[in-house]
Amino acid sequence: MIRTFFGLATATMAGFLATATLRGAEIATATISGVEISSGEFEYSLALNDTGTTKLGTFWFSWMPGDNFMPVSPTNITSAAGWQDIVTHGGPSGGFAIQWTAVAPVGDLSAGNSLAGFSFDSSLTLAQLESPSSGHPADSVATAFVYGGAPFSDAGFKLTVEPAVASSPEPSTFLLGACGIGAFLLLKRRAIWK
Repeated sequence: MIRTFFGLATATMAGFLATATLRGAEIATATISGVEISSGEFEYSLALNDTGTTKLGTFWFSWMPGDNFMPVSPTNITSAAGWQDIVTHGGPSGGFAIQWTAVAPVGDLSAGNSLAGFSFDSSLTLAQLESPSSGHPADSVATAFVYGGAPFSDAGFKLTVEPAVASSPEPSTFLLGACGIGAFLLLKRRAIWK
């Protein structure tokens, strides 16, 4: 009886996994980095990473179904190669969002790859983009959705666009460099006193 139960449970689990694999899964991460281009105006660059098992054809930034989160309209929007953009507006937050879509299926982001080249200008600071949206306080202004094809072509996947982490030298590299500089200065000092 126990053996039959575990066999049935194993077969059921295998069926669920096979169904999920056949259907695929949209999973993505994205990063944002910004630079101040003039007083109170920032240029933001975004990179989209397809970490799922299906391709991605839509990247809708500062949005979730039914609401747009940026309180000011973005300007100077650029799209990754093979993608196009439109600004959307409205919803409970009364804000704006950027919908980037692949121009043709050949431009879709394939699973396991990354795509840079998305950018926009805004008077919003990075801290404001990371803050809760007015219409959905549980979601930040930097909430986004991706779809496997055109907008609403499937259930989509919600993500939060995170600030890009600047690379810094490994602590051991820094320590080794500091020791080298210290040794150089010590030898130079000794040479001066001789």
